[in-house]
Amino acid sequence: MTKQVAKDYGVLVEEEGIALRGLFIIDPEGIVRYSVVHDLDVGRSVNETLRVLKALKTGGLCPVDWEEGDDLL
Repeated sequence: MTKQVAKDYGVLVEEEGIALRGLFIIDPEGIVRYSVVHDLDVGRSVNETLRVLKALKTGGLCPVDWEEGDDLL
């Protein structure tokens, strides 16, 4: 196990040999469109991830707390 992916995305804590909780949404062209990194004590939200993915798919400017069906800016 090389931990190369964790290194590449900047979530590896090398001194401890562990990775922080990172989440990355990468588009088909390989561009990171969304990233969030939490400390080990904090979990990730599936609902927030899905909300962000839907917002990215609109291709528009989504305000804070935007939900599918809401107006874009």
